[in-house]
Amino acid sequence: METTERIINHFDIKGTVEQVKKLGNGLINDTFLVETGDGAPRYVLQRINTAIFTDPDLLQNNILAVTSHIRNKLAMEGVDDIDRKVLTVVKTREGNSYYRDEDNNCWR
Repeated sequence: METTERIINHFDIKGTVEQVKKLGNGLINDTFLVETGDGAPRYVLQRINTAIFTDPDLLQNNILAVTSHIRNKLAMEGVDDIDRKVLTVVKTREGNSYYRDEDNNCWR
């Protein structure tokens, strides 16, 4: 089983991972806060519960469509600090919207 630190290395993040800790106690997905150094942003890493979300491709495509629509709408309205108002999906180093690990778990 891959560690969360190894999972994170599959994503195109900025900075060096300093700490990964459980975030909340969700009932559906497992969620982690990723702290980075070097003034880089913090990230949220999430293991998708594929027993509930059985089609991760569809799930992620929907999220990409909605966040892109919201981001474009805010930009057209001239809203400041858009990144604080809508999610930014961090893709894998291969350009995918999620990573499937060796145990068939899906991460975003």
